[in-house]
Amino acid sequence: MVEKKKIDKRMEAKTVVQLKHMFDMELRRIKEDNKIDIIMFVGIDGRIFASIIPPMLDPVQFRFLNLLKGNLPSLCSQLKGDKLKVSIQQYELGTVVISGIGANCFLASIFSKPLSLDTMGPTIHNLINGSTVLNHLFEQRPISPEDLEGYDQAVIDELSKLTRQLFVEKFDETREYKRNMELLKFLKQKIGSVVGIGAVDEIVTVSMNELGNSPSFMKEKDWLKFVELVIESHIKARSGDIVADECRRTWVPEVERKLKSFV
Repeated sequence: MVEKKKIDKRMEAKTVVQLKHMFDMELRRIKEDNKIDIIMFVGIDGRIFASIIPPMLDPVQFRFLNLLKGNLPSLCSQLKGDKLKVSIQQYELGTVVISGIGANCFLASIFSKPLSLDTMGPTIHNLINGSTVLNHLFEQRPISPEDLEGYDQAVIDELSKLTRQLFVEKFDETREYKRNMELLKFLKQKIGSVVGIGAVDEIVTVSMNELGNSPSFMKEKDWLKFVELVIESHIKARSGDIVADECRRTWVPEVERKLKSFV
C-alpha cells in the first residue's frame, strides 16, 4: 500500500484579497484574545485602514471612540518621525493603548474599563507581538524562516498559524484548486465514457489511494501519473489493450493542454 503523502496545509497570501483576509483574521484575534472593545489600525496620516467596532456601542465605548477620533490629528503629529512602540493612556472609565506598527502605522486599542498597570503586562506584550505580526503582513513580507529571524517565538507561531488558517478558509478559491476540480470533472467524464458512469467513483477513489494523494492537492506530474494508472490498471482490465491504447493516445495530450492552460 502506498503511503499517503503528507500535505503541508499552509498558504501564504498571493493576492490582495487573501492578504486582507489574513490581516483581518489577525486583527480579530488580537481583539478577542485581549478582550479589547474597539480596535483600529491607523496610518500616521490619520487614515483608518481597518477597524473592528461593535454595531451597538454603550455610552463609555461611544465616548472613548469619539475621544480617540478627536485626538487622531494630535496623535499622528506626535508619531511622525518617531517609531512608537507602545503608549498607555489611562482614564477614569477606560484605557487606550497605542502600539506602533512599523514607522507609518499604529494600532489603537480601546478598553472601556480602567486597567491596572500592575496587571497589564501580559496584555501589553500581546499587543506588541500582535502589532509585529500586522506589520509583517502590511509590508507583504514572505513567511519564510529567513524573514522570521529575530522575532519572538509567539510572533513566529502566530504567522505560521495564520498560514494554516488561510489555507483552511481560502484554499478552495485558489487557481490550483479550481484547476484540479476542472481536471477531475474532465477525467471522470472520460472514464465514464469507457467503463460506464457507475464505475467512475470507484476507479477514481482506488487510483487516488494508490497514488497516496487527493484530487484537491494534485500537482501536474500527479495528474499524468493518475491518467496512466487509470488506463493501465482499470481501462485495460475492463476494455482491453486497444481501447486502453486509444485512451492513452487521446487523454494524455488533452490533460497536458489543460494543465498548460492554467499556467
